[in-house]
Amino acid sequence: MKNSLYYLQVIIRVILITLNSYVLVWFYMQTGRPATTFFFFILLVIQTGSLIYYLNRINRDLANFLIFLQENDTTLAFSRKRIERNFKGLTYHLDKINQKLQEARIDRERQYQYLQTVVEQVNTGIIACDQKDKVVILNKAARELLEIHDIKHLSVMKNLYPGLVVFFQPGRSHPSPVKIKKGNGFLILAVKTSMLKFNETTISLVSFQNIKPELEAGELDAWRKLIRIQRHEIINSITPVTTLTTAIRRRLNKGRIRRSLSEITDEDIDDIAVSIETIEERGRGLIDFVERYRNLTNLPELKIAEFDIKRITDHIEVLFSKELNERKIKVKTVIEGNKMVITADEKLLEQVLINMVKNSVEAIDHPEGEITIRVFRSMNNTVIIQVVDNGTGIDPENIETVFIPSFSTKEKGMGIGLSLCRQIVQLHGGTIRASSVQGKGTMMEIILPA
Repeated sequence: MKNSLYYLQVIIRVILITLNSYVLVWFYMQTGRPATTFFFFILLVIQTGSLIYYLNRINRDLANFLIFLQENDTTLAFSRKRIERNFKGLTYHLDKINQKLQEARIDRERQYQYLQTVVEQVNTGIIACDQKDKVVILNKAARELLEIHDIKHLSVMKNLYPGLVVFFQPGRSHPSPVKIKKGNGFLILAVKTSMLKFNETTISLVSFQNIKPELEAGELDAWRKLIRIQRHEIINSITPVTTLTTAIRRRLNKGRIRRSLSEITDEDIDDIAVSIETIEERGRGLIDFVERYRNLTNLPELKIAEFDIKRITDHIEVLFSKELNERKIKVKTVIEGNKMVITADEKLLEQVLINMVKNSVEAIDHPEGEITIRVFRSMNNTVIIQVVDNGTGIDPENIETVFIPSFSTKEKGMGIGLSLCRQIVQLHGGTIRASSVQGKGTMMEIILPA
């Protein structure tokens, strides 16, 4: 065994102490030689002390090693010769342990430096403090955002940013984002909190980021989109109205000369009356639409009522009649039972269908175009409105994004119409979806709850 020398020396020393004790007792009991007896007594004391010292030498080295280990000090040097002589291989293993501890300490220090660098480089402000409000982390982003230098205690911030300090209080929830005053202005911070516990120490970690520029940019973008939506919808309604007024003018004029009453037929009068009625209905709908968007911050409030869906489809056919005739596009309306009374906002739903039919008309680029408006109830009594065309269709890669604001497959499109359609349908508690086969056509489907 590697440590056999240690045991051998201990056994020999114990045997010598035993023999010396026997000789000491024999001399003390059987002879009258006090000097010799005293000599053996001194020898016994020396042997016992030597054995104790010998046993404690290794214990002292191991104890020193453990003490240095407890103090995180890996610079301890061993008495290799002495230990190796008694415990062969022990110093090797102690050195290995010492080396591993040194590597672990270096690695821990490296990780600490790495994390410190990361914390300093991130654009998010980070502040951490212990249960005694002692600040242990204050990164560069936090210092720059709050315009404070290195602080040692959280109390320094209480007068400057009380709205932020409350996030360090454990066991309490606080709304985020939070608006805090900074100089003559203010910051809007998105704040996240975490609680970390290390042994008996509790660390409150608060991270925050100024989102005021993003909110202002988002607000401005929302205003722009909302204004573009209004412009888009007004143009969608005005265009067919303008077409109808042109048709009325042509019915009443012959070239630049006004036709006499005798030249105007009953058919002309009927067409003019229907066109005027349609213009009036669309004008009212448009005024109602614009008025309900006056707030510019919310979608219009629904005005729910019962109505016959055929009234909407008839209006749409009249609105697009001129363009449909010019492009030789047929429109077919199929309503389950020829009549269906539904409960919804008639004006907004009409706006949705106008958008869909307009998209279908623009998607057809051949002389045999056909648009079908189909309305029926499903098995669970939901109302389903389908607008189907045989136009160019939509690329499969774009079918999932046609309802996203600002996305458009048209060269000059703004991607607003279908986005608004989805929002209106969602206001009704319904859903809208698109399916298409490129080169064969597209189907837009509205599903309204019962």
